[in-house]
Amino acid sequence: MKFKIGMMLVVLGAAMAAPYFIQGRGGDLLKNFDAEQSLDILSTEKTRQQYQKWQDEKGVWHFGDSVPEGVATEVVNVDTAANVIRSIKLAKNEEEEQDGKGKSGGPSLPFPGTVSPDKVGEMMDDAKNVQQLLDDRAAQLKKLP
Repeated sequence: MKFKIGMMLVVLGAAMAAPYFIQGRGGDLLKNFDAEQSLDILSTEKTRQQYQKWQDEKGVWHFGDSVPEGVATEVVNVDTAANVIRSIKLAKNEEEEQDGKGKSGGPSLPFPGTVSPDKVGEMMDDAKNVQQLLDDRAAQLKKLP
């Protein structure tokens, strides 16, 4: 039993250390120990901000710098450097540099899950059809004893 646990810890350690030794597409290491890389996003006085938070007579919460008179407020501290993920700069191809466009000849989409603007109408129609099916199903279920 101790041997199995020991082996699992070794495998886990190797899996966590592997990105520091594996080369990426550009030939650079996937991760590095460079301390300078993370210094520019650390929390500083410039990234820390304070806002006021108050609730109006209708119970709606508001945030801002200027507060109406006679309202009890709470101070909210925000650090804009918190939870920041460094962006990855991709190398451009020679064709992209000349055209300013992607391989398809048109503007590239930022994420694989995004939809081309010309297909949004079709997606909306599909969503309405699905909603109609769900409404019909709910009506059928209400009719059951």
